[in-house]
Amino acid sequence: MSAPLVPSITALILLSSDGSRLSSKYYSQFMLHPNGPNSPETLALRTAFEKQLHKKSRGKNGEIEILTIDSTTACYVQTSDLKIFLTSPSTESELVLSYVLEGFYSALQMVLHNQVDKRTVLDNLELLMLLIDELSDGGRILETNPQNLAERVLMKQPGEAGEGTPIGELTIGQAFNQIAGQAREQIIANMQN
Repeated sequence: MSAPLVPSITALILLSSDGSRLSSKYYSQFMLHPNGPNSPETLALRTAFEKQLHKKSRGKNGEIEILTIDSTTACYVQTSDLKIFLTSPSTESELVLSYVLEGFYSALQMVLHNQVDKRTVLDNLELLMLLIDELSDGGRILETNPQNLAERVLMKQPGEAGEGTPIGELTIGQAFNQIAGQAREQIIANMQN
């Protein structure tokens, strides 16, 4: 049986500029100790791998770079205080991996209104997790189009402005912003009367 044609990734990792983990999603058996995914040994393996990634990454802001550690290819992009890594086996195409990262990063920019920094990412962690889930399932790439990814995360229909979305379908942050906006409009209307 031949390998599937669907590209796959082994991890998506977000590190701060000092190398500390902000978020990570590991797939399959990548960096997994036999004691299990939540064991101290697995945590130590993953932390050591993340430190290697941080140490080897020296790219320019906004540019996608590629590096290799052992038998793993890592594609990354960095902002002023954030580094986003996408890893795959060395057998995966570097071009495909960079295309996937470019789609993810562009969608993240759309979702976070072009404010991709440590503080904004931590404040909108639920949107980041939704975006990661929309990007891949079990490491298999589902979507790379940034517009489609952003619309799914924000629960918008293609071309929809977002105003008509039922409150039950919004994330907590989106619902709060919508309610605050409605309250603000009502206060202004009451003041004018």
